[in-house]
Amino acid sequence: MAKHLFFLVLIVGTLLVRAVGADAAKPTDAPLGLWIWSAAPDDGARNVAVERTGDTWRATVNGEPASVAFSAGKLRLDAPGGERFVGALSQDGSTIAGHWRQPSTPLGYSTMVTHAVFSAVGDNRWADSIAAQPRPFRVYLDIFENDDGALAAVVRNPERNEIMRTPQFRVEKDGPAAWALVAGDGEHEIRRTLTEVAGGLLLDHAWFDAPLKMRRAQDADLAGYYPRPPGPARYAPPERRDDGWMVTAPEEAGFDRAPLDALVADLARTDPRAPRPRLIHAVLAAHKGRLFLEEYFYGYGRETPHDTRSLGKVFAPVLVGALRQQGAAIDGDVRPIPDLLAAAGLPTDDPRKNDITLAQLMSFTSGLDCDVTDPDSLGSEDSMWGQQDEDDFWLYTARLPVRHEPGARYAYCSGSINLVGASLRAVGGEPIVDLFGALIAEPLQFGPYSWNLAPNGAAYLGGGVYMRPRDILKIGAVFAANGQWKDEQVIDAAWVAESTTPVIDITPETTGMTPEAFADNYFGGAAAYEWRIDTVTAGARTYRSYEASGNGGQLLIVVPALDLTVLFMGGNYRQGGIWGRWRNEIVGGHIIPAITER
Repeated sequence: MAKHLFFLVLIVGTLLVRAVGADAAKPTDAPLGLWIWSAAPDDGARNVAVERTGDTWRATVNGEPASVAFSAGKLRLDAPGGERFVGALSQDGSTIAGHWRQPSTPLGYSTMVTHAVFSAVGDNRWADSIAAQPRPFRVYLDIFENDDGALAAVVRNPERNEIMRTPQFRVEKDGPAAWALVAGDGEHEIRRTLTEVAGGLLLDHAWFDAPLKMRRAQDADLAGYYPRPPGPARYAPPERRDDGWMVTAPEEAGFDRAPLDALVADLARTDPRAPRPRLIHAVLAAHKGRLFLEEYFYGYGRETPHDTRSLGKVFAPVLVGALRQQGAAIDGDVRPIPDLLAAAGLPTDDPRKNDITLAQLMSFTSGLDCDVTDPDSLGSEDSMWGQQDEDDFWLYTARLPVRHEPGARYAYCSGSINLVGASLRAVGGEPIVDLFGALIAEPLQFGPYSWNLAPNGAAYLGGGVYMRPRDILKIGAVFAANGQWKDEQVIDAAWVAESTTPVIDITPETTGMTPEAFADNYFGGAAAYEWRIDTVTAGARTYRSYEASGNGGQLLIVVPALDLTVLFMGGNYRQGGIWGRWRNEIVGGHIIPAITER
């Protein structure tokens, strides 16, 4: 802790000295240094106690009374803040198992559910400590003197990368106790007011109706802004945990430690003031089923569930493969739309919808009016979540017009892969969250995870699941091992091969875009069933790879020839030009070169 405080004092002191001596005409009373605003803290812990006396039920959540009702074996608990638990009492009375539900928030968190089990702690008493999803939101403001001697500022937000539309501001005096953060000029100028008040600064922020009261950052705040504390940063072997992973030091797994030391040192030196810093929250890697790399930055850790964003789309084909392994009759040829429309009492308005398969939905070639790159597309994620007429997103997508012949065009579409959930629900006979728990989370020994919900309460397969990085990496390791985890076949091996086989090349021609527009929206490669097929280059060698990816730098990368799986969790939201390079820069530049035994 003392080292952190020294680091902050050193930075602020150095900047103050430079500010005084750099330019006599420049104001010297600028509020230099690091400032922070954060939403009310919530670590996600929900300590729940339930008891029954005769027909009367009572409950508390974190010591506060909660409303509870019990009927026909089902218990519903309504907690303060709009949270809710719904579960079932087991026949022997030993558990109450169900889901803890958190409502959406104005700061970008969706409605989510977390699996929870209350265990008996006495006669007619049950309790549990639920790991609900923490929902932090922090805004850092760093005011400093740049290399040209001018005052500058950056805004950093780890949760959404909300940087107020610019990587760096100029800082200009705007009154006796006021400053302006300015970027651009003319009609493209961005201008935010900064006012000095007792105990802090008021920052005008577009996301909030009232200015944010910024305070001086303290020691405990630094981990969210700097990648690591000051001093040497070196690779450390992963810790052994009771989560199913075999862990190893690199020398035991056939790796050279030096490239991994260099990688960790490089990431730890990331300058958060840079215009486009790499905001890598975690990097993990496994070779031949053994975890050998696990490093965290910016205050994240192994027990921190991270937003998977669109990486979570991969759970659609994963669940198809898990159901097939259980003998279920589901494959890429299933055609879900006619049944959905018929169940809703609607006609199939276009005969081409009868031919749209799960394979096309998962490879984004359905032909439906569902295109993330087209703001006017009825099926785009913004359009779907923004409309209020239909809360059933499976039906909403099934009713979209057909724009292209199924299978002919590629258009990335969250709604189409979410629609796979209708078939998973029909074939599996249970809600998707329960299917995932039974078929994936339990055999792979997952820790707590929280699932994004559509407005009707169905699990959303378009992305946004929060999971621990070590657990997400297991999915890649299972695919690298042809569907196996340890000695258990979790995913049908034939499905692993089919779902990672290219279906369509992602090109300007297949997307119908100009080369310029294509370069702004896609990385190329080929589409399989959500997995994107590409290559990774390491020195003079090039290896086939496939990956599931999500906004911000959520990347699950498998290199089959090396039995290598790599995971990145990142905070570079809306900056694909940064995280799109990590596959070659880091996997090809550091991790593969560390392999000495292949």
